[in-house]
Amino acid sequence: MTKSGAHKALTPSQMSLGFPERQPTLDSLLVTAANETAVSILSGPENWPFPVVCVTGPARAGLTVLGRAWCQEFEGRFYSAQEFSRMREKELSTLAGAHVVIDDADQVKKMDRLLTLINMISAGSGRVLLTSRHSPGQWHTSSADLKSRLNALPVVEIDDPDEPMLKARLEMAARKHFLKLDPEVVKYLVPRLDLSYEAIETFAERLSERVTLTGRAPSVPLAREVLEELGWSDPDQRSLL
Repeated sequence: MTKSGAHKALTPSQMSLGFPERQPTLDSLLVTAANETAVSILSGPENWPFPVVCVTGPARAGLTVLGRAWCQEFEGRFYSAQEFSRMREKELSTLAGAHVVIDDADQVKKMDRLLTLINMISAGSGRVLLTSRHSPGQWHTSSADLKSRLNALPVVEIDDPDEPMLKARLEMAARKHFLKLDPEVVKYLVPRLDLSYEAIETFAERLSERVTLTGRAPSVPLAREVLEELGWSDPDQRSLL
């Protein structure tokens, strides 16, 4: 269950982690069992046992949107791995008491910068949220000090989508491609699509292409054709996808 009063029940107006339609906030995120632990922990950085936390998740799980929502909530500073790698030492010193997100932190080219940031935040009052598809213990670094720090970081995982998340993300993905899925199409797809964010996105992209090429409206027969074209030859058996 979500925290009482912190996050609303699933409604069509709520935002999927992957597709922001406006500046995201933590309260606007879609929350199901797949990500409720991550959202709950990120909602209270003052309660973190350590001032640096890493959140991980599968491809296209919406880690970037989650990071931006956290920044919006706590007036933080958001940096991609490339942006952070270009920062100078003087610029780093301004982050000591700030809330900072490093997106795709495992892709930072100058890992010494990351070690400097972790050390500064640990000695100050700031907080750092790192996002990555991989656990910090798997990141490549030649620094034994940084490796030790990364291995000790608290890690919060976003799981593969459950069916409520799949349904909401599917509808969001369709809208991104200017498609409206009738309820019977969604009902057909939810038990048949693989429970992965990539499968949802790939299907929506292919469905959009088919609608454009054929001029047909999204329908159960067209959805079945797309599943088969993707090589999911038995769309009635999710385990085979």
